[in-house]
Amino acid sequence: MKKVLLIIALFMLSLTLKGVEPVVKFYLEDGNSKEYRLEDFIEMSFVKSNLPYLMEVFIDGAKNSYNVKNISTLEFSDLNTLKINLSSSVENINIGDIDSITFIRNPYNQITIGPQTWMKKNLDVEYYRNGEIIPQVTDSAEWQNLKTGAWCYYNNDPVMGAIYGKLYNWYAVNDPRGLAPAGWRVPHNSDLTILLNSLGGEAVAGGKLKEAGTNHWQYPNTGATNESGFTALPGGARYPKFSELGFSNFMWTQDKANVSLVYSWTLSYDKANQPWGCSAMCSGLSVRCVEE
Repeated sequence: MKKVLLIIALFMLSLTLKGVEPVVKFYLEDGNSKEYRLEDFIEMSFVKSNLPYLMEVFIDGAKNSYNVKNISTLEFSDLNTLKINLSSSVENINIGDIDSITFIRNPYNQITIGPQTWMKKNLDVEYYRNGEIIPQVTDSAEWQNLKTGAWCYYNNDPVMGAIYGKLYNWYAVNDPRGLAPAGWRVPHNSDLTILLNSLGGEAVAGGKLKEAGTNHWQYPNTGATNESGFTALPGGARYPKFSELGFSNFMWTQDKANVSLVYSWTLSYDKANQPWGCSAMCSGLSVRCVEE
């Protein structure tokens, strides 16, 4: 992804000078901008997306932040009040008290290893790239019989999701609507080969990818130094039962091994190497994206 995508403001509500007729200014990725009078707006609606946008509202120097995926609409109907319709509540802000509102594409934490850039955390999206929802499936029998994309938390516990991200079946990885956010992709085997070679080869790369210590990994967490900054965590898997939390890290690739198995990569608590593996398409594994 181009650097500009990490820092660009999608659009800005220009209210910096109170008392001046407010306009909405859109900053575009091609370097151009467009302005619209606020009085021409009735409301602004949001399409759900797996891109992580934030809305930052500045009032007398203080900042209130909102996750855009929790906002259904913004209303400016009376030019005096900004009405924020959230998924579970409604907030009203006097427009005259607002210094500025900025929508930003919240950058992913990322790490450069050799010639590649990787996300520093496992994927945690619930929408495909086109904005359509990825179903959450908690029932084990239903999960095992799926032939379409789905996600879950380990043990269906959101607390686990906050640490390890979501587990996805391969049908979500392979869905043409796109699991990875714009500018990223689920890695191919060739991407992993480049990564491993950048870290000294398969025999030692696992230790350099794993989070050091035993805060999340089981003892002895052999060879773990995390000198790459990748910070791989042992998020376990679903087969369809949950297992291996604390012991193993399993991550999908895009590449099929045969008609029923897909290549995956595995990190283990008792090994410093990075072996190749295969997983059934109905398995629930983590996803770590590489930059396109």
